[in-house]
Amino acid sequence: MPRPRFDKLSPQKRAAILEAAAREFAGHGYDNASMNKILDAAQLSKGAAYYYFDDKADLFAATVQYYAGELIGDLDSLVDGLTAEQFWATFSEMYVAQFDFFYDRPWAFGAIKAAGRLAEADLAKHPRLAASLGAVQQGVIKLIRQGQQLGVVRTDLPDDLLAALLIGVDDASDRWLLAHWETLSKEELLTIIRRVVAGLSRMLG
Repeated sequence: MPRPRFDKLSPQKRAAILEAAAREFAGHGYDNASMNKILDAAQLSKGAAYYYFDDKADLFAATVQYYAGELIGDLDSLVDGLTAEQFWATFSEMYVAQFDFFYDRPWAFGAIKAAGRLAEADLAKHPRLAASLGAVQQGVIKLIRQGQQLGVVRTDLPDDLLAALLIGVDDASDRWLLAHWETLSKEELLTIIRRVVAGLSRMLG
C-alpha cells in the first residue's frame, strides 16, 4: 500500500499521480505499462515515486483501489437495505451510476478492467489487488443471495455460478464499451447500459 507520506500530499497532487497511472495502465495493461511514462506525466522523479510507493505493483494497486473503492463500498451498503419491490430498480440505478461517473474518465474505468485481466498467478503476487477483486466478487454474491432471500433472484443455480454469469456478462459488456467509448455519446452509452441491465435481470430473475 502507499507509504503514509503519500497521504500527506495535497489531494490535487495525489489525484494527479493516480490519474497519470490510471491512463498508462488503462492503455497498456499492467505488464506493459511504463513506470517512466507515468512519472513523466505526473511530473514526478523516480526517487520521489519510490518515496511514496514500493514498486509498480504498489502504484497499480493504489490506483485501482482509488477508483474502485467507492463503487465497492456502495455495493456493500446498498445490499443491506434492499427490498423485493426496489431490488431490480436499485440494481439498475447503481449499475448505470458507475458509467455516469466514468463517462468522462474512461482511463479510470480501463485501469480497473486491467486489474480484472490479471492471471491468477499474477494476482498471487499482488495480494492487495487480489483482495480488492475478491471484495467485488463477494459483494456480487451477497447481492445475489439477498435477491434470492427476497424471492426476486432465481434459486435453481448455485449462487457462485450466478455471480460468475453476472460478472462474465458484465466483463463482455465492459470490453465492448471501452472499444466503442469514443464513438458513443453519454446518452447512447447509458442507453446501452440500461439494456444490458435489463438482460441481466431476465437472466438472473
